[in-house]
This record gives sequence, C-alpha cells and structure tokens, in this order.
Amino acid sequence: KAERYSLPIVNLKGQVLFNNWDSIFSGHGGQFNTHVPIYSFDGRDVMTDPSWPEKIVWHGSNAHGIRLVDNYCEAWRTEDMAVTGLASPLSTGKILDQKAHNCASRLIVLCIENSFMTDARK
Repeated sequence: KAERYSLPIVNLKGQVLFNNWDSIFSGHGGQFNTHVPIYSFDGRDVMTDPSWPEKIVWHGSNAHGIRLVDNYCEAWRTEDMAVTGLASPLSTGKILDQKAHNCASRLIVLCIENSFMTDARK
C-alpha cells in the first residue's frame, strides 16, 4: 500500500521516531528523536537496558535505503568476525550513520512493522 510511506513510524507506545518511511531516506542520515525510547518486543528500552551494552543498530543499507549486499553479514546469516555488516550508533540520532562492524558483534536489530493499526486494535 502506497500510504504506508507517509505514515509515521512509532515505537511500541505510539511515540513518533520518524515522520514517515521516506523521511528516513531523505538525505539527512535518518534523523530520529533520541528522546523517544526504542523498545524491545518485551517492552525494554534498548538505550537504557544492559541487555544491549552496545547501543548500535544493524541495518545494512545505504543512505537511500538500498541494501548493500557486501555489508549485511551474508543476509544476516553469519557471525564470522571476518565478515562485516553496517550498523549505526543510536547516540548520534541518525539511523543511517553507518559504519562497518564485524558480524560477531552483538548489536541491536531494529524491526519496523509495516502495517496500519485501526481504532479497533488500539
């Protein structure tokens, strides 16, 4: 659905992280509000929870959202230290401030659900 590109991207509590999908790849490094928590599936804030000692998120794409096949840990199927994937430190507030990290690194995986929640589900 085309409208998904214009919907805001929110955390589990409905707080806006990104204005919309297109805003991530608008050329500003995927700027997001660092004061809005990013939650794990079980509701923990990845920025404060010690389960994620490195506050870095995997993504493996370039600034335009195109997958970089040489930098995403062999389709995220390897933990080989000799292979790299791209990841960004969340402290910069830019999800696309990517740098190469070896695939043995235990970093955060950011999942964005691409769906529309109706009033009945809220």
